[in-house]
Amino acid sequence: MMSVREARDRAAIRPIKRAVEDQLLDLPGVGIVDIGEKRISGRPTGQQVIIVSVARKKPVERLEVGECVPSMILGIPTDVVEERVFPQHAHCSLDELVPAVLPSPAVTVFGGVGIAPSRPVVLGPASSVAEGRYREGGHYREGGEYRRIGTLGALVTGRGSTVLTMGLTTFDVACMDDAWSVGDAMLDPHSGRCYAELSRAALSGRVNAAAVMIDEAFDCCRMIPGLGPVTGQGVAEIGETVRKSGLGTGLTRGSVASTDATLRIDHGDALGVRTRREQLRVVTAREKPFTGAGDAGAVVVNGEGGVVGLHTSGSADGRTGFACPIADVLTELDVKLAVTFRRLRPHDQHTR
Repeated sequence: MMSVREARDRAAIRPIKRAVEDQLLDLPGVGIVDIGEKRISGRPTGQQVIIVSVARKKPVERLEVGECVPSMILGIPTDVVEERVFPQHAHCSLDELVPAVLPSPAVTVFGGVGIAPSRPVVLGPASSVAEGRYREGGHYREGGEYRRIGTLGALVTGRGSTVLTMGLTTFDVACMDDAWSVGDAMLDPHSGRCYAELSRAALSGRVNAAAVMIDEAFDCCRMIPGLGPVTGQGVAEIGETVRKSGLGTGLTRGSVASTDATLRIDHGDALGVRTRREQLRVVTAREKPFTGAGDAGAVVVNGEGGVVGLHTSGSADGRTGFACPIADVLTELDVKLAVTFRRLRPHDQHTR
């Protein structure tokens, strides 16, 4: 866990980082501004600084005037690192069925299963592909129509008097672009069977999330295979061990490195580049990556079964993932986590 000194240093840096992050993100190649420990030749120094992530580091002499990240900002040192982040949905051809990491929702829907909108998404043009906007697992998709795939992370319910059982995923997965609408059908990418429809969504400065209504023909369970039952909402703490179960990489483990990450990330031609602030950064030192394409929508869970975040994006090597704080997600979608097993019944009203 974070020491008292580290917590004090981060608290002192935080307002300065917030004040200058937009100017830093406007520099060419900068994609992330965060708070973290400075490293020299890969070794930690114990000093908390403003971390600036760039797509590719260049020698100082090759930078134009105004492109260089200052070594010190209002008395706070900076550290420039090479890191590029991608949304972590995946794509497959329209007639392709995806092998399931977890059982498909033949009878019961639970967290960690796959989800895919029935309508296709158009990738392209070729220039966007060349820029790496559709990079997945080290390769690139050609332009054309595809099925977008992600993870249904956990079950949630509406806050109204009528109980509505829904599943949680990301806006990128369920909505894809600006042509989405309530009622869009959601499929199991393994079997092609429809088991949900889009109910509500939010893409804002802090949240990338959507909730889908589960079809009444399916039972629902708060269990996430490999993680156990969801016990409620948690708050991420720096240094704590967390886990996630996603369609792309299955059950993985990491540790919370930051709760202060600000990302500028490309959501494709229709939605463009968006900025999300105060996101969770989860890292792993293990050989197995924490995340990969297809994991978008997985929930990040602490050791007590509390959900602390909704996974959205990650680094190209899969060792770093980013998640929206779950409190923000639940507030913007106006839902709460389902912490009990319940069977959907025909008399439940599906209001939107």
